[in-house]
Amino acid sequence: MIADWDPLSMKTVLEQSPPAEPDDWLWNGYLQPGDITLLTSLWKTGKTTLLAGMLRCLETGVPFLGRPTRPARAWVVSEESRSHWRERLALMPIGAHVQLIARPFRGRPTIDDWNELIDRAIAAKPDLFVVDPLASFLPGRCESDAASLLEALQPLLRLTAVGIAVLLLHHPRKQRAEVGSSARGSGAMLGFVDTNVELNRAGSADTDANCRVLRAQSRRSGVPARLCYEWDPATGDFAAVPNLKSRQFEAHGKTILGILRDRTESSEALTLKEVAEYWPDDAIRPSQSTLYTWLNTAVEIKMIRREGRGARGDAFRYRLENQRDLHYDRLDAEAAARLVQSGGAG
Repeated sequence: MIADWDPLSMKTVLEQSPPAEPDDWLWNGYLQPGDITLLTSLWKTGKTTLLAGMLRCLETGVPFLGRPTRPARAWVVSEESRSHWRERLALMPIGAHVQLIARPFRGRPTIDDWNELIDRAIAAKPDLFVVDPLASFLPGRCESDAASLLEALQPLLRLTAVGIAVLLLHHPRKQRAEVGSSARGSGAMLGFVDTNVELNRAGSADTDANCRVLRAQSRRSGVPARLCYEWDPATGDFAAVPNLKSRQFEAHGKTILGILRDRTESSEALTLKEVAEYWPDDAIRPSQSTLYTWLNTAVEIKMIRREGRGARGDAFRYRLENQRDLHYDRLDAEAAARLVQSGGAG
């Protein structure tokens, strides 16, 4: 059934639909009134913890992860029991601006149950409607069938039509997928939502245990493509991490120096693979790509030196600085100075 038959010129659409102002966002870049946002991550990665941290900020409108929020009311439809939420709230208290609807259905809801829940939300008029997770509340078993999935998601548009922002928490598919395509089920879901956000662990190193990365794609402009943050399980506090790679290097630079220092007596320069083999047993060994980044960062700031061409048969090898390096550095600097004084080559 068509709800609106009247066509509009593109010019009229532009004039009647001004772009969203920064103050319109509930959480800038992620939650816009009248939009649907999908947040996907592996089980127990921290979706609901992130949700709780964001909801706390909506009470007074303080920034969350360095991005503005505004005061807002929210409904949270959750598969978790009230006792689970009570434990979470003991660490991260959330005010009366958020209403929890814990396990509202005794079984999988029918389409009538689903519509009744949405009717009640429209009547209450919260600013934000959260479903955590989507799979537990969708009528039927329709994730993989595009037509059935869209039929079940369609009632959510009644919420967005009255300016309510919708946040759907979801699980990823089993197979590894490209960034932006990890959501489980039919790809029709990604086309249905306005903003698609994926939450992943920042790395495998021990210092990354509580670090996460958000990657987003959206119809909206101004949505951050990548945002790194850290959660403190002792206090419940969140903090944005502007430069994750630099922070990781700072945490592990001493380990790299220690490994190379242990080989100093033999004047041995180590390949990336050998550095990885000497990595301490009591620390999580970084991936080869991460270790490669750390080693070359150390070279750039002249913490260590690099030999070789990085080619087959002549791999890069890494070692500590020695007196010969200092001698050649001085000669290079003097040669560069003479070149400048002579007006350059040619």
